[in-house]
Amino acid sequence: MPAAVLADNPFDLDDDAAYRRWRERKLADSPRSADDLLVEVADPLRLTATERAALLDRCERANMAVYVSARADADSAIPRRIGEQLGLRTLDVNVMADDDGISPLSAVAAGPRSGFIPYTNRAIRWHTDGYYNPPPRRIRAMILHCVQRAESGGENRLLDHELTYIALREADPAHVRALMLSDAMTIPARSEEGEVARGDQAGPVFSIDAGGRLHMRYTARTRSIAWKDDPAV
Repeated sequence: MPAAVLADNPFDLDDDAAYRRWRERKLADSPRSADDLLVEVADPLRLTATERAALLDRCERANMAVYVSARADADSAIPRRIGEQLGLRTLDVNVMADDDGISPLSAVAAGPRSGFIPYTNRAIRWHTDGYYNPPPRRIRAMILHCVQRAESGGENRLLDHELTYIALREADPAHVRALMLSDAMTIPARSEEGEVARGDQAGPVFSIDAGGRLHMRYTARTRSIAWKDDPAV
């Protein structure tokens, strides 16, 4: 946890009153079904004020929104422009992204992308995007623009990280405190052709950013994580 946390912050483990007030609002405002997340969008490249407000409302209440549009083409300008209209202007360009910074996800049989699970037809275990990034490159939001259905499978299971926080804090605040340690989990270094492509990346699971927002990083991939050797963790 940062040395200084904003006053009246619900994620401050020493401010139970603020947490209880936030928890009550959070659970009261949370969607009751997936349909509550849907927003009809006429043209994702040019959101109306009403459409934009509806998307932001869902994100504020559930940390997620699902837009539905008649646009079915694979133009990468669509997710980029949606992001810009919602305030997302800094892309985290990974090594598998196209030149415009957008990552086209589909199963490929050969090439460098075929060695990474998102580009295969294999299931990927539960994770947050960019869990291997250093703190200055934390992933704070992502857009998944679906162009066509998979022939089979292709389902996603998604979870609001603030509900995860509530579940753990209600079970025992010590769980949250342990996962806020600066070295709670480490992503081991990745090597390519005998050279280190990325060094070890240690960090917390839960953290609070400068604006008082809760951030979470995690992966269930056992080969991609080393937990701190500490009984609480």
